[in-house]
Amino acid sequence: MAKRKTRADWLRESDEWDKKSMEELIAESEPTDIKFIDRRPRKAISLRIDEAIIKEAKTAADGMGLGYQTLFRMWLIEGLRRHREQKSERRSKKTRSAA
Repeated sequence: MAKRKTRADWLRESDEWDKKSMEELIAESEPTDIKFIDRRPRKAISLRIDEAIIKEAKTAADGMGLGYQTLFRMWLIEGLRRHREQKSERRSKKTRSAA
């Protein structure tokens, strides 16, 4: 069994990494085929969306380095968050005016 690293070991190793430039780190690295998978369950749905909107979303997503479906999902999540905030604000205004 390998010896567990101490705080001093970690600091020494950290100092060694800090001495290297980004170019050295890249030169020493090796490519890998690791793929990160999001395991959260999702349900497929169908939406009818104009092709022009899909094309525009694809262009926007490409500029952000995302897939267009990921961007649509992000927009949906953001819209729902805003809706919840507005709903909460309306509720608190109603409560204040009733008091």
